[in-house]
Amino acid sequence: MLRGPFRNPWFNSFVGAIGLSGVGAEVAHLALPLLVLDLTHSIGAAALLRIVQSLPYVVFGALAGALIDRMEKRRLLIGCDVVSALLTALIPISVAAGFFSLEFLYVDAFLLGTMELIWGVTTDFSVVPALVAPQDLTAANAAYLGADRAARILGPTLGGLAIGAFGGGTLGDANAMWLAVTAYLPTIAVFVVMPPVYNAGRVERALTVDHLREEIQDGFRFIWRSAILRALLVLMFVSNLGGAGVQTLVIFVLRQEYNLDATTIGFALGLSGVVQIVGSAAAPLIARGRPLGQTMLGVMVVVSLSSLAAAITREWQGVVAAYTARQTGWAAHIVYCFLPRQREVPVALRGRVNASFRTLVLISNTTSPALLSAVQGIAGSGSAFAVAGALGLASVFITYFSPLLRYDVRETEVSLEAVEPAAEVEPTPAD
Repeated sequence: MLRGPFRNPWFNSFVGAIGLSGVGAEVAHLALPLLVLDLTHSIGAAALLRIVQSLPYVVFGALAGALIDRMEKRRLLIGCDVVSALLTALIPISVAAGFFSLEFLYVDAFLLGTMELIWGVTTDFSVVPALVAPQDLTAANAAYLGADRAARILGPTLGGLAIGAFGGGTLGDANAMWLAVTAYLPTIAVFVVMPPVYNAGRVERALTVDHLREEIQDGFRFIWRSAILRALLVLMFVSNLGGAGVQTLVIFVLRQEYNLDATTIGFALGLSGVVQIVGSAAAPLIARGRPLGQTMLGVMVVVSLSSLAAAITREWQGVVAAYTARQTGWAAHIVYCFLPRQREVPVALRGRVNASFRTLVLISNTTSPALLSAVQGIAGSGSAFAVAGALGLASVFITYFSPLLRYDVRETEVSLEAVEPAAEVEPTPAD
């Protein structure tokens, strides 16, 4: 008998689609930086790609959140997937047709990042909470993010093999993107057939500039008034500043400093994905029996020390091992960071609040690749990994000295479990 979030077949279908889609997405995460590196041999150019992909959150993330709360979410999600598939297909088409350029790639990446912003805010904070009971959110987030981690086993490996099969170089990098195009088909299929149970709380008032301004302000105001969300925002800002650019740094080190081919890099990142599943899958077990904040502190210690280990290793296998350990802890950390935003924000405000939250956090995501690549250029890769580790340790102190340390979801889970059995009992005459 299925338990927890897996009692809902639509949740199972959604998680399965996420896993299949994630394989194609991981192909793109390998092929695009390699495409830039093969053209420029510059970590700065590869970092700029990551910055451009994150920029939509900073430019109009809050506005997107206000619009998400107003829109019919089934059409919105399907539309995002269709547009993303077309934008992804343009990359190999442009190479084959002879009009590809770095400038074109950056524009395309910005538009893809815009679709990712809208799709991610809607699924993370409207779809997942609508499909499971509140007491099952930790397990649901673990399964949801675990499906993405599972894709990291096959995706980089498949991407590396595909690049090699297509002849390597820029042409091989670009043609591997056809696999990424297929990433959007499973979720399109699920959203077409799934009942739109995630449409609750839709804003119905007239769409005007004044109303949009008020709704955007509502998102930021809610974050400011919540001590937990304020502390979580600072924690994620600092930790992401040292984390969002790490994958780009690792790919650069393996490609440019150790001269590994795309297939070997793909296998290495795929192997790290095997271990990362443990982080997501074990997150509910690690958090059991203690306040959530204490668990968050512990996993960030692992993340920080692993980044520091990458700074002192002298073999590419050591870099991959340290990166794998870091990403395993990070996988659990992200599961925990979802919970306050899913629990503390009312349904009617989820788009606005979470898009506003991501707008602020993604400032650090956008800055991270530039920061780490600048440190790498000035002082070398070891120093860049050391900076990532130091920022991780700073986030440990933030957790310890903030209300997050005492944040506890166990009381809610216990109370809900006590109420649910009572609702299943027929009333007695004494009632």
